[in-house]
Amino acid sequence: MNQKKAAPLGAAVIFQYKRSLRVYSLAVDGAHRMRGLGEALMHHVMDFAVSHGYERITLEADMANTNLVEWYKRIGFEPVRPLPDYYGPGEAALRMALSLTGKGTGQDHMVIVVDDVRQARDWEPGIPVCSAANYLSDTNYSKSSRFQVLNLCHSRKTHSMGYYVSLLASARNHLVIPSVMAVKDAASPMVAQSLLEEIHDYVEKKVPTNHGPDFELTILLGMTDNPRYSELAQKLFALFSIPFLTIRLTWNGSWNVKKIKMLHLKQVRHDCPELLRAALKAYCLKKRFTRPRLKNHKYDLAILANPDERTPPSDPAALERFRKAAEKVGFHVEFITKADQRRMCEFDALFIRETTAVDNHTYAMSRHAYTEGLVVVDDPWSIMLCSNKVYLQERLANAGICQPKGWLLARKSADDKLLRALPLPLVFKLPESSFSQGVYLVKTLPDLKEKLAAMFEKTDLVIAQEFLRSAYDWRIGLIDNTPLFACKYYMASNHWQIYNWASTGGEEFSGKSDGVPVKQVPPAVLKAAVNASSLIGNGFYGVDLKEVGGKAYVIEVNDNPSVDAGVEDELLGNELYERIMRSLFNRIEAERQQVRYVY
Repeated sequence: MNQKKAAPLGAAVIFQYKRSLRVYSLAVDGAHRMRGLGEALMHHVMDFAVSHGYERITLEADMANTNLVEWYKRIGFEPVRPLPDYYGPGEAALRMALSLTGKGTGQDHMVIVVDDVRQARDWEPGIPVCSAANYLSDTNYSKSSRFQVLNLCHSRKTHSMGYYVSLLASARNHLVIPSVMAVKDAASPMVAQSLLEEIHDYVEKKVPTNHGPDFELTILLGMTDNPRYSELAQKLFALFSIPFLTIRLTWNGSWNVKKIKMLHLKQVRHDCPELLRAALKAYCLKKRFTRPRLKNHKYDLAILANPDERTPPSDPAALERFRKAAEKVGFHVEFITKADQRRMCEFDALFIRETTAVDNHTYAMSRHAYTEGLVVVDDPWSIMLCSNKVYLQERLANAGICQPKGWLLARKSADDKLLRALPLPLVFKLPESSFSQGVYLVKTLPDLKEKLAAMFEKTDLVIAQEFLRSAYDWRIGLIDNTPLFACKYYMASNHWQIYNWASTGGEEFSGKSDGVPVKQVPPAVLKAAVNASSLIGNGFYGVDLKEVGGKAYVIEVNDNPSVDAGVEDELLGNELYERIMRSLFNRIEAERQQVRYVY
């Protein structure tokens, strides 16, 4: 049987931008016109734009060709403005645009992420589902910020695949439920109770006190199987942003959070399949992402410090200078420790001078302080974002900021072929580490495999970066995205890092440092530091960079940067501390005029 050879009948040339597509040209073979091929091509472009999160499509049409302009109007394009002499003298074009907001169904731009797409085989057609592995690796998701992600992966523990789905969704500016922060909020009864205070009066009226000492409600995407509490379920879902949960309240004069249990997809499929189907359908149609307001407070400063910490962010002399600077700008200062967590509401601002981590009390206290209305440095999202190197690498890469070439190695996909293709030497990094801990240099393939196997016992993902050799690292300290100080940190003696954690102390533990006037810092270094810090927020950051071959490479952005007497304050002296305290003071003033949100 003879088969006809396929032949092209039409073509569209498309330029892709961050949030829009531009149709540069559209053509159909002359022998096949008037058969709807042009419109089919345009609908294909429109479908592509919607499925990849673009906001609009633009094009230019010949103004003199009124039939063509009308044809584009019928498809949905609207005139924007004329472009005189666009094709040549006296040959004008008409810029036209098609807005994609609200096109198609309520599921446009939404994706539900699961461990295995077979888990969704009995869901209604049209619900957009992808696997966690596909979401993490597909550039269609990483290159667009116009997605709403519902993460239904089984595990959201730190370093699990579900954890990284939420983390990288945040890095990509996707609206994600649950966020990493929401998961941690739900796990902390103190933070959960602070959030519940936002609807305290409603809960007191809605939940009867004669119900018993405990009240329990299961909520799937804002829905429950008890119609009496449907509105309460919606409010609690908006408050905690956890897809599936059972909340237990206990009565002791008022209703308080006893426990929030996050439920898994497999569990709810088994226990309440009909409610799950209804909840998924309703959720995909509504696409609501609300953020509850929090109350404002008002002028004492708590400085969190740990006198027993081996390498604290500030030594005792620097802490005393912070205290004096704070008092000078108008604060009453009290140094606190983790034992003072329940006193947080007594203060107006929290300044953290203890090494931060997502999985210890520093994050919990920062988050609790924020929910109580305090101005917080380091704020909880800065702690969360800066502490994870996977987030930083993705965030910096998406913003086009120069950093060492890197690879994201996953436990399940880091096979021998991939490892042999990696250039040596390499720097391996645990996703969450600080002060150069959890960072290793590997020089040989056996060393690489041994170290990677050990790291995979702690995490599903490891970062590999090319090794850039330099005599020193730049550290640019910033607050409000404005450079405060600049230092050169030299490598520890006979070591490739600033800190040598295998040493006993002295020069072998850390190298020397030199303060550099900000005005004398190479412009490329300053620009890279400001651009990198602005991706995190406007807090107090230390951006580490290497200058190699005239280029500035961002190594990482640190929340809670070191400020030690005689080092970072070498040039500014007390003015450094006063600028930081003045920023805190000004933030309180500004906060009194603004609505605050939980992120």
